[in-house]
Amino acid sequence: MFRFQLEVAIALVASAFSSLVIRYFNGKKAESTIQLPVHVEDDTLHDPFDVTRPEDVVHGYPIDAEGFWTSVRVSIVP
Repeated sequence: MFRFQLEVAIALVASAFSSLVIRYFNGKKAESTIQLPVHVEDDTLHDPFDVTRPEDVVHGYPIDAEGFWTSVRVSIVP
């Protein structure tokens, strides 16, 4: 048997019991303070990372493809 096995078991049971008691008395207060929205607003559907404009892309291809690849080649070549 391990040394202090009974004492460790008593400490674990006591901490679990005290955690349950604290949760029982404070559980309803903590759950009632945070509420999720139940309706959908139009502002929440807007993607904040959508930074493209209609003139940036035509039929899925960049407008200035040569300029893009030129800048990529310049940045790759040391």
